[in-house]
Amino acid sequence: MKQPIVTIVGRPNVGKSTFFNRLLKKRDAIVHNQPGVTRDRHYAISDWNGKSFMLVDTGGYMPASDELFDTAVREQVEIAIDESDIILFMVDLTTGITDIDEQIAEKLQRADRPVLLLVNKVDTDARESEGYTFYRLGLGDPLMVSAIQGRGIGDMLDILVANFDKAQAEPPDDDAIKLAVIGKENVGKSSFVNTLVGKDRVIVTPVPGTTRDPIDTPLKYNKSNYLLIDTAGLKRRARVQENVLFYSQLRTMRSLQRADVVLCFIDASKGITRQDMHVVSDAAQAKKAAVIAVNKWDLIEKDHKTVREWELDLREKLGENQYIPIIFTSVLQKQRLYKLLDLATFIHEEYHKKIRTSDLNKALLPIIQENSPPAVRGKEIKINYITQLKTAAPVFGFFGNRPELIPINYRRFLEHQIRNFWGFKGVPVTIVFKSKRKERDRN
Repeated sequence: MKQPIVTIVGRPNVGKSTFFNRLLKKRDAIVHNQPGVTRDRHYAISDWNGKSFMLVDTGGYMPASDELFDTAVREQVEIAIDESDIILFMVDLTTGITDIDEQIAEKLQRADRPVLLLVNKVDTDARESEGYTFYRLGLGDPLMVSAIQGRGIGDMLDILVANFDKAQAEPPDDDAIKLAVIGKENVGKSSFVNTLVGKDRVIVTPVPGTTRDPIDTPLKYNKSNYLLIDTAGLKRRARVQENVLFYSQLRTMRSLQRADVVLCFIDASKGITRQDMHVVSDAAQAKKAAVIAVNKWDLIEKDHKTVREWELDLREKLGENQYIPIIFTSVLQKQRLYKLLDLATFIHEEYHKKIRTSDLNKALLPIIQENSPPAVRGKEIKINYITQLKTAAPVFGFFGNRPELIPINYRRFLEHQIRNFWGFKGVPVTIVFKSKRKERDRN
């Protein structure tokens, strides 16, 4: 199932970013361990009672000019209505209803998305009665919360996840392999789609942010069906530059949610940028299979060392995402485009691969016995049983006596062993440790 996209909207200084961090249970909301990826984004995966969702904070996409604030807020609300599944509209109890609040509410009343009205800064029970004045916005029952203190957050999250079933669902696809084509503007995404299908299904322009509707393009190749999900362009040109980035990231997240395999395009002529690494880490965070396509390779002066040097540089920046393969392409020269499609098809098979429990235990238990987890505070840790819990993306369960004491470096060791035996090229592998008692109780 795709994770719903939940976007927090509201005018500046109502507490959106504080609320965002509260839901992520940490002050520094976005943490990346990949080199070159800084903590400057305003979206992350959160969960409540086992239901995960992509949470977006619009507070980080604000212009420096005071004169542009109201325009930026209205644009962000319009983008959220188009691209989000559920909208959290935050207002401020201490200031009451403002003109911009009323303008936002008027837009949200016409939205075909579930909207929850959050009255922030309700720090005491005594102030709750003041919040009912926000009924006047016409968006149903106001939910009283305090982002700083955490008051009302649990009740709000219960209501939020109850609305997930009401969120607009993607129509079911047939047996097509869904490939999301993502990357920066003008990296060659739309040209790649057009070249494969042999016609201009997606309008190509050198102007970033040009008004274009994205198009899902069906493709048949080697008796397999594909759906190419292009992340091109804005429906309308944003007037505030920060909102171009906001829209681009929302659209990329939606494409990620729908995909089986993500094709991460990088512009070789521009080099490897921080935004490129953002795109790759987004795919990894969403637990999607991925391949990196270094496009416009025809523009690079090359010798026998060039490919190797590029690969080394990319591998260093990928950090823990070393499993993602790299291919060098030129859409203009039609170089290795079908090799990219073949690689994506293979990775799709890897993404859905299921390893038999008997094979897992036969291969891994002897290695675990020879390289057991280190004892913690004198307590010996044993792993007795292994099984694959799910596919797409694969999750492996390791059952033992003290799962909470197993260190992160041992988790990486086990992932490395799984990849040594069964590959999972281009596929994120998740390892969980569970109590063997719980496994027996379940059986």
